Amino acid sequence: MDTPRLRPHPYLLRRGVGAIIAFFAPAFGVLYFLTVPDGPWPAVVIAQVIVTAMFVYSLVSYSRLGVWVTPDAIAERGFFGITQRYDITELGPIVLVDTYRGGSVETVPQLFVCDPRGRQLIRMRGQFWSRDSMQSVTATLDVPVTEIDHPVSTRELHVMYPGLLYWFERRPVLAALLFAGVLVGGGALLYALLVALGTTF
Repeated sequence: MDTPRLRPHPYLLRRGVGAIIAFFAPAFGVLYFLTVPDGPWPAVVIAQVIVTAMFVYSLVSYSRLGVWVTPDAIAERGFFGITQRYDITELGPIVLVDTYRGGSVETVPQLFVCDPRGRQLIRMRGQFWSRDSMQSVTATLDVPVTEIDHPVSTRELHVMYPGLLYWFERRPVLAALLFAGVLVGGGALLYALLVALGTTF
């Protein structure tokens, strides 16, 4: 794309790399210490290869994230490499709002590019995108912009604009239950793999 790319905050990549290394380096060190030479160290090697592949994929994916905007269209390349492009004729209003972060009093800006029915097409969250990038979008696209002049909670935003939020933000209890189920299922699979490899507990 020839249009200049709006990029997410670069410091998030550095923080993510540091956090992953700080967590997994000692974890795998302990696992190798416990499993070499008589334990199921091949399982640890397989796990490390998988984690390393996911780590490299995440780095590449984050470096490719971007939003491109012209007076005629806006496009976004997401984390999984999928690019979505919308012509100006497909766009409705833009909503720019500051929302409370979790249960704290801190706020974060968010920009929603909507379709004519008010459903989210592209979302730029302040955790990843600067306010300057959001303002570049509003200044470039000739569509109505609604800027809420006071911070709102996620619940209030859902009441005001029900088409903006992801399903797990609209149903946090269900999302928490599903997440817990995934953790339990993953733990059960890991336990079964270790048992199959001869590890005793």
